[in-house]
Amino acid sequence: MSRTPGRDASASGASGRGTTGRGTTGSDWDAPRAVAYLLRLLARRDYARAELEERLRRKGVADPVREAALARLEELALLDDRRVAEGHVRGRAHRKGRRALRRELERRGVSEQLRDEALAPLDDAQQLAAARGVLAKHAWRFASGDPRKDRAKASAFLARRGFAGDTVRSAVDAAFEATETDAEDVA
Repeated sequence: MSRTPGRDASASGASGRGTTGRGTTGSDWDAPRAVAYLLRLLARRDYARAELEERLRRKGVADPVREAALARLEELALLDDRRVAEGHVRGRAHRKGRRALRRELERRGVSEQLRDEALAPLDDAQQLAAARGVLAKHAWRFASGDPRKDRAKASAFLARRGFAGDTVRSAVDAAFEATETDAEDVA
């Protein structure tokens, strides 16, 4: 009896889904398979331990298998939450404030101690420079002609990006003083 591709593949026990692991239950996972899955994820970007644990949990991988796979990655020095946190902050500090970065690290499952260590290099001067850079890049958003509205928009814009209130005030004041000075020079 010949089988037509795509017809009743489940009757023969085949999943019909290739080797991606989709369509399988968590009980089908063993530690080597879980490690291979995690390595594919890590090949694309760094993940915190909690993120990888959640990915396995969503796949339905049993607790002992999940722990064994994560332990193996730690043995291979492929799991390092400190490296993840520092890289996350380094890559985003020029456009986000400490508060936003702290929230993002918390969402990724990085411990409070590691969050504090990763955010330590972000002093007030760096945050002010980052806020000014963000305002300069998005200056077109705050050019309606009504300085009061533009200041409010700029302040809200920076606050949504996690900058502290005093940093927001200083950056907005500096940006609009420069704009007002330029406008006076033209007139």
